[in-house]
Amino acid sequence: MQVTPRRALESFVLQKKLSPRKLRNLVQVATTAERLGERPYLERAELDKIVGKFGVAPDVTTWGDFFAAEIATDHWEKNDAAFEKICETVVFDFIAACLIFSDKPQAFIASAMAHYQESLARDVSVRDGEDLERIHLGILGGYFTQMGLIKDRLNDADMAFFDSFSVRTKIA
Repeated sequence: MQVTPRRALESFVLQKKLSPRKLRNLVQVATTAERLGERPYLERAELDKIVGKFGVAPDVTTWGDFFAAEIATDHWEKNDAAFEKICETVVFDFIAACLIFSDKPQAFIASAMAHYQESLARDVSVRDGEDLERIHLGILGGYFTQMGLIKDRLNDADMAFFDSFSVRTKIA
């Protein structure tokens, strides 16, 4: 796999906060996000404005950069196995979002997002299992709509990973 330089991760690498395994996992998350997503993280005009104003592009310019930087920032201290599980879960969720929301009417997505907002508004102490499911579905719906995830971009390796991850998490 060819590794694209990720300025968003550069400081983590320079500070030796990411092992090679963690870096590989982050690159996998980033490349999957960019391959499946159709919508840009930053519109070209917005990026051009930033460069025009500051003379340099921000470190985070793609969905891949965003997710890799967020995971690295929040979880760099975790051991390699726990870090990998987090990255795999995010990739699993991208695939699940494609499978759940593709070919569904807009009303389905709107309903999922309305239920998400209702459950999110409930006090944490009174949320039940249904609320947690609605929140997770809303997060997936957000990925689907904001990133413009495209089901047709899923490949055989994605589906094999999805199936094996589903089995591994049920066993664990």
